[in-house]
Amino acid sequence: MKTQRQGEETTADAADRKTFPQGGASEQFPPLSTSQENFLQDGSDTRFRELIYNLLTVSSNMLRARERFAAHISVTAPQFNMIVAIGEAGDSTVTRLAEQLHVSSPFVTAEINKLIDAGLVEKHKNVRDGRSMLLRLTEEGRDRVRQVGTIRRETNDIMFGSLTKTEARHFTKIISTLLIDSKRALHALETPEDLKKRSA
Repeated sequence: MKTQRQGEETTADAADRKTFPQGGASEQFPPLSTSQENFLQDGSDTRFRELIYNLLTVSSNMLRARERFAAHISVTAPQFNMIVAIGEAGDSTVTRLAEQLHVSSPFVTAEINKLIDAGLVEKHKNVRDGRSMLLRLTEEGRDRVRQVGTIRRETNDIMFGSLTKTEARHFTKIISTLLIDSKRALHALETPEDLKKRSA
């Protein structure tokens, strides 16, 4: 039985690069999902597509974990993010939370009001800026963060525990870069004129 050598193209890889006649010309199908040479192997984007599928799965798993953390202390997932962010900062503002969590200020305001009603967050005057209010956790809010601390830590230890110190540093840098570039990509998608220029 013939064994595949490392780096050797498989039948599946070759199928991904199959060309089909259309209008007298050859067309690759499915079309490449990226033209970045760093992610192509012998003209195939198979491994890039696998990377995207894996990233989406990891993201989904992290969101599911966040939902479990939130349910553990009887808040929603977005509310969990907010009380943890406030707890880490000591105090915060609506604008600062919106920027940190990459959501809109009106969304933060609506969720914070619910947390205030639940007795988990309180507002204080911002002596440095009279135009804004400082948000702080109440004692009950701090207790909720403590309650979820152990399962949050243990879950993250399992989720990221296989990375070495060097890998963890590189991973952090890569994610920071992807965060910036993903915002640029979404901006391009939401600006049809820019996409037309790129496709021309």
